[in-house]
Amino acid sequence: MYAYRVLWSLALLALAAAWAAPDFGRWYPYGMALNLAQSHGRVVMVYFHSPHCPYCDQMNTFVLSDPQVSSFLEDRFVVASVDTETPEGQELSRRYRVPGTPTFVFLVFRKGAWEEVGRFFGSRPRAQFLSELRQICAKGGVCE
Repeated sequence: MYAYRVLWSLALLALAAAWAAPDFGRWYPYGMALNLAQSHGRVVMVYFHSPHCPYCDQMNTFVLSDPQVSSFLEDRFVVASVDTETPEGQELSRRYRVPGTPTFVFLVFRKGAWEEVGRFFGSRPRAQFLSELRQICAKGGVCE
C-alpha cells in the first residue's frame, strides 16, 4: 500500500510539473527547446559549444552569465544547449553547417517549419552580443 501511495504521489508531481510554466532561464536539450519555443511563440537560440573551447568559456564566463544578457534571453528566447562532442551534437552540427564553436543559430517556427533567422560564430563582447540579440529579435518577429 505504501509503494502505491509513493507512486501516486510521484505521478501527481510529474503531472504538476508538466502543467507548470516553463523556466526560460534554463538551457534545454535541442528537441525540448524547439517544442517550448513553438508552443510559446519564441525564438530558439541554438548554442553550439564544446567543453574544450576557450572561446566558449569566454562566452559562458563574461557574456552569457551577465545579468543583462541572461535576462534578455530569458524574456525572449528559448536556449538550446548543444555539445558538439556528443553524437546528437555532431549530427546537429552537420545539419546546421556549424564551422566551429561557439556558434549561435537562431530559429523561428513559421508556416509549419523551422526557419533560420540568423547566426553568428565566435566569441564577442557583451554589448555586441546584446545588440545582435536585439537584431535577431526584430528579424524573428516574435519578440516583444
